[in-house]
Amino acid sequence: IIAEAKSCGLAVVLWSYPRGEGISKEGETAVDVIAYAAHIAALLGANIIKVKLPTNHLEKEKIENIESL
Repeated sequence: IIAEAKSCGLAVVLWSYPRGEGISKEGETAVDVIAYAAHIAALLGANIIKVKLPTNHLEKEKIENIESL
């Protein structure tokens, strides 16, 4: 769909909202999850990416070690 839209000269708007069983309700706006969602949308070729406003929450514990760097 993205390639077809771009071939017609249309901008691609992608709403990248994480959802599902593998993520907590608080995790839906976690800064690490939102960053990953935006990254995937960019890799898919979106021209405009809409995400929820991120919070300071970190969904994955291993990511918390990065704060000490």
